[in-house]
Amino acid sequence: MSELRFPLKDYLQDEVDESVVCRMGQEIDARLERPRRRLRPFLLGGVAAAAATAILLAVAASHFHRDVGPLLLADGREIVATDAPPAGREMNLSDGSRIWLSPGAAIEPLQSTGVSFSAVVSRGHADFDVRPGGPRHWTIECGLATVEVVGTAFACEREPGRLRVVVRHGVVLVRGERVPNRARRLSAGEAIEVTENVEASASVVAAPPAPVEVQEKGRPSDLSGAEPSAVRPKREPVKDSGSAPWRVLARHGRHAEAFASLGSEGLRRESDRLGVRDLLALADVARLSGHPAESVRPLERILTEFAKDSQAPLAAFALGRVELDSLGHARAATSAFRKALALGIPRGLREDVLARLVEACALSGDPSAARQAADAYSAEFPGGRHTHTVQGWLQLR
Repeated sequence: MSELRFPLKDYLQDEVDESVVCRMGQEIDARLERPRRRLRPFLLGGVAAAAATAILLAVAASHFHRDVGPLLLADGREIVATDAPPAGREMNLSDGSRIWLSPGAAIEPLQSTGVSFSAVVSRGHADFDVRPGGPRHWTIECGLATVEVVGTAFACEREPGRLRVVVRHGVVLVRGERVPNRARRLSAGEAIEVTENVEASASVVAAPPAPVEVQEKGRPSDLSGAEPSAVRPKREPVKDSGSAPWRVLARHGRHAEAFASLGSEGLRRESDRLGVRDLLALADVARLSGHPAESVRPLERILTEFAKDSQAPLAAFALGRVELDSLGHARAATSAFRKALALGIPRGLREDVLARLVEACALSGDPSAARQAADAYSAEFPGGRHTHTVQGWLQLR
């Protein structure tokens, strides 16, 4: 290693020209400036994208937050048992789904939560347009079979001893003892007909193209999957050459004409000899034609002679509502509601029956019985949807 000589400043002379140094500095600054200019739009774009994503997430979160809890009607009211009037009834729901009941059709909810909805179509023709991709699994009980669906449009037509399911778009699963292999998958354009006669197996066919009619006010548009328009499928008439006239009229929702063909005496005579399904149909003919008192006889006969039938609890509930809402017989309604509970009303209707029992007891002037029924309701359904109504009936003096 060579030795350095002092002073060192003599060996550290800067021989570079000042102008060269300036040019080097300017070039370095220019090179640093170019990446910054390219980076700035990228950063701004990233910030904008992140903001847009946050907004979309907030909108989605608010949407799903609104759709939690039980399924309701679009106006916020709870879904209750519904009998369609002569003009039919459209039910718009909180998740965007829709149910159309043809004249005389009846539906009763069984369960409604944030993840599932189930109901019974006890009579008539019902069209369902279930929102695709919705959070709930739908189960529709139709007597001879059960229809399971997540998002689709389909129709079921229930008559004594017969059920027909038609899928307009999407897919449904039909289950039942009389369904081939107990389960059948139906796609758009397919239909299945299930009959009570065990000898006649259910058949799956292509649903024929249905004629269309101009949409009536309040009815849903065509559910075929095409663009919305002012048309909807027209239901084919049911041919019942071997049935009594009143049955044919009742199946078409023409209950006033059915009652006129029977008369009060004829209805009572038929009520003394027919089976459960016909008794339910007779009760509907009387009630929906404006003769609620005449519906008591067929319903009471179900409870006295067919108490072990699966329809008996529903008959007791229907009797209680007729006695309380139409006839003002609170004590008779109390007895009917208690009968419905004793016979094992479906779980989805039990809360409604208990709440109506509190009302009937209160209106019959028995506050002690009303308190007992209210305590039973609170114990079984703490914080239930009828809690405020139940507490209100306890204040009746």
